[in-house]
This record gives sequence, structure tokens and C-alpha cells, in this order.
Amino acid sequence: MTAIDMRADGPDKGQWIAPKLAREVFGALDRGEQALLFLNRRGYAPLTLCRACGHQYQCPDCTSWLVEHRFRGTLMCHHCGFEMRRPETCGECGAEQSLVPIGPGIERVAEEAAERFPAARRVILSSDMGGHAALRERFAEIERGEFDLIIGTQLVAKGHHFEKLTVVGVLDADLGLAHGDPRAAEKTFQLLTQVTGRAGRAAKAGKAFLQTYHPDHTVIAAMVKGDTEAFYAHELEVRRAGGLPPFGRLAALIVSASEHEVAFGYARQLLSVAPQAEGLKLFGPADAPVAMVRGRHRVRLLVQSGKDFDLSGYVRFWLSLAEKPRGNLKVQVDIDPMSFY
Repeated sequence: MTAIDMRADGPDKGQWIAPKLAREVFGALDRGEQALLFLNRRGYAPLTLCRACGHQYQCPDCTSWLVEHRFRGTLMCHHCGFEMRRPETCGECGAEQSLVPIGPGIERVAEEAAERFPAARRVILSSDMGGHAALRERFAEIERGEFDLIIGTQLVAKGHHFEKLTVVGVLDADLGLAHGDPRAAEKTFQLLTQVTGRAGRAAKAGKAFLQTYHPDHTVIAAMVKGDTEAFYAHELEVRRAGGLPPFGRLAALIVSASEHEVAFGYARQLLSVAPQAEGLKLFGPADAPVAMVRGRHRVRLLVQSGKDFDLSGYVRFWLSLAEKPRGNLKVQVDIDPMSFY
């Protein structure tokens, strides 16, 4: 397991595969082995920008950038499914041929791989690249050795045994760490462990490379050292200090409405009638990390309590004190949430 510091050893501008990783892939291909390039981001680019006026294409119904899917020629929202043809001119200023992709998705990595490793038999594996039957066939072909270079998303991270696969390159090992999720480090460590575990599962030794801008991060350092216990101990200490699970409990209340003021106003009203309890903390209201989905504005209240507190009973009692939601107002309750979007 090797961390590639992208600050010192990153690729040239406009490329996403670091030179060291490229050499290792070439080596595997020369030996008749397989290599995997992993990026947990579908599509070609996560953002499309007009270089003339700076306009950024966003979903009209969600707080989300439209992801370019170049193979289909579309811009798409991964939250609600909104889709539009990729325009030739900027919809804001009218400039022609001014739209540029920002950042890499799996399709863009595949494009670079085709240029760097033209002789390799390549396959792209992503959930939007076909139905279950087609994907099962691709996996069977990989197992038979019919492809040399696999370019994939989380779809390839676990449950697959490729005997010829000896090199795994994670192109953005920091990707999952950027979210405001208390479990972000845990989820990233799990995913990296799963995907790097695809290499060297048979007689030949495997190598894994983590491209990162934060090689000293606890997750990356523990991965490189193979020290699961060190990560586990650090993560437990962080959670203990913050009163986070498993040392405390959380509940999220998401208030949504078609108008932001309505959702925020009701969330404030909820907060005003919240019963006080020893050891209980209330946070918010604040816009949820994804503040709008399918045209509905989302405002979040977060409750933090001790481990043995009856959080479900508390929330039920709390909601009974508040005025019932009317019109298109909705309140979604998530006890011990696993997702924080």
C-alpha cells in the first residue's frame, strides 16, 4: 500500500493519473496482469462551467451541480434524475464553445486511460453503464481475463475475485472525507479497504496506490501502515470527545416545503417548543447539506443525546407539542441517521 502525494508527485494539468501509478499500470500490463483504476464518481465531470461568464450548470430542482455524461451527451442530476442535452452555447451569456468540464468522473478517467494505455483491453464499470445482466456479463469477462484494465466506481469495490488483478489505483482517496458526515472517515476507510483488497487475491502479490492531497490524514496513514487498530482507536477517541455514536445518539428532523421561508419558519417553530432535557443538545435550524431536492427546500434540526436516552420517545413527545404541518409541509424524522445529506 502506497500513498502518492498529489502535491509533490501529481500528474500534469488536465490529467488525473499520477506518473508513479501510470508506471505501475504499465508494469502490470507488460506482465499480462490486470489493473484497476478506481474513482467513486459517475459520469465525465461533476461540474460544467462557462469559461466566458463563469456560469455553472445546476439542477433547477436540487442544490446539486449537473454531472456531464459525455457518452450520452447529457447533463444530469444524480439526486432527482433531471436531464438535459449538453448545450453548445452557454445558456447564460450565449458564448459558443465556452463550456468546460471541471474535475474528473469515471468517463474522463477512461478517456485518459485510452490515451495512456492504448493497447490495453479496457472496460468501464459503473451503475449507469447498463443493466444487471450486462454488468454480470462484464464481471464474468473480467474473471476470464478478457480485459486488462478495469476502470470502475464503487460497483467494483467488493464481492469480486479477479485472479489476474495485481494493481489497484485509487485516483481520489480523499473524496469521501470532504462530506460533513460524522461517519465520513469510517465510510472512507471501509471503501478504501474494500477496493484495495481486490489486488493480489490469488497467487501473485498485489499493490495498491492511494492518490491523496492529505497523506497524513488518519485514514490514509492507517491504510498505508495496514493498521486497522490505529484507525479504530483514533476514531473512537474522536467520537467519545464529541459524544457521537456509539457514545451518544443523534436524531435528524428534516423539514421540507416548496418555499424556503415556509420550511425555515416551521423549523423555528419546532425549536421553540422543544422540551428541555438533561444532557440534550439541539442544533439548528439550518439548511441541510443538500438544501433542495426535487424542488423542495430542506431545513434540518439535529438532536444529540446520551447513549441511554429514549430519543425516539423524546421526538414523538416533541412533535406532539407542535402545530401539525399543513399544506405541503413535511417533517422527516431519522433516528440514529446513517446519512447526513
